[in-house]
Amino acid sequence: MRLDLSNPNSDVVINLSKDGLEQGKIKFLRMYICFNSPKWGWKEGLRPFIGLDGTFLKGHCKGQLLVAIGQDCDNCFYPLAWATVDKKTSWSWTWFLQLLEKSLTLNNGESVTFMSDMQKGLVDAVKNIRLLARHRHVAAWMKRFRLGEMKKLLWCAAWSTYEEDFKEQLSALGALSEEAVKDLLNFNPVRWCRAYMDTVCKNQMVNNNFTESFNSWILELRGKPILKMLEEIRVEIMNRLKDKKIEVSKWKKISSPKCMELFTAHEKIAQFCTVNFNGDIGYEVPVSEDRHIVNLVEKKCTCRSWQPIEIPCHQGYGVQHNET
Repeated sequence: MRLDLSNPNSDVVINLSKDGLEQGKIKFLRMYICFNSPKWGWKEGLRPFIGLDGTFLKGHCKGQLLVAIGQDCDNCFYPLAWATVDKKTSWSWTWFLQLLEKSLTLNNGESVTFMSDMQKGLVDAVKNIRLLARHRHVAAWMKRFRLGEMKKLLWCAAWSTYEEDFKEQLSALGALSEEAVKDLLNFNPVRWCRAYMDTVCKNQMVNNNFTESFNSWILELRGKPILKMLEEIRVEIMNRLKDKKIEVSKWKKISSPKCMELFTAHEKIAQFCTVNFNGDIGYEVPVSEDRHIVNLVEKKCTCRSWQPIEIPCHQGYGVQHNET
C-alpha cells in the first residue's frame, strides 16, 4: 500500500545506504513516519507537549524505534511520529527531530516542551538543531533509588509546585543522605521539578510514563520484521483513534473525565478552606503552616498549581465557592 495515496499529506522518509547503491544494491538504513491525522489533531487541539523515547527492536533485524508522543485531553498517549534507526545516537536523534520539527511545524520549538529520559544523544540533539523548546527530563539519579523513603521524598520534591515546599522536601531528604541531595542538585531543577517549570504547555508531567506506555502497547509488534511492524503500528493507531472518538462521544460533560476528577477532588478539599479577603483583588488562604494568595482576576495562586494547567487549585476553588 502506498502511504502517499492512502494517507495524503503524511510524511514518510526512507534513507538507503549510499555504499549499497554504488554497488548496485538497495540497502535499507532508516525510515521516518508521521501520518496526517495525528499531526493534524495535535496542531488543532492538543497541548504543545511531546514525549521522546527510544526502544529496541526484538526481531531478526535489530535496531531502535524512536518515537514522539503527545498527550490527549484525558492524559492518554497520542502517537505523533516514529522512526526505525540502527542506533540511538546524537546523529539519529538529530535526524529524527529535524523531520519532526517540519512535520509538526514547530517553528524552532519556541512554544513546545519536550519530555524524555536522559536518552543517549537526545539532549545533545536538541541543542544541535537549536530548538528553542523547553526540555524536561527524568534525572538519572531518580532511577538509582527506586524503593523506600528516599524514593518517596525524591518524587515529593519533583511534585513540589512552589519553592518553599521544594526546599522542605530537600531538607527531609538531606536528613537521610546529604550526599543524595548534592547528587540530585547536579541536575537543574528546571528540568524535573514543578516549582521551576514553565506554564506554557499547560502540562505538569515530571515523568515519561506516557511514552513508555506506548512502547509497552507495541511490545509484541517490536518482535516482527520491520515492514510488518510498521504496517501493524499503522493499523493499531488507526483503530485507537477510532475508539477514542467513540469514547469522547459518550462523555456526559464537555471536560474530560480526568479534568472532572481533578475538579471533584479540589471541590472536596475546598470545603475546608478558610478564605480571607485582603481588601484588594486577592484572597489569603491558610494551608497547614503556609498561606497562599489567590488572585481570581489573573487566575493565579502562589502554590503554582493553578497556572501550569489552568485548572483552579483547591485554594482557588475555595475562593470561587466563597464568592458565590
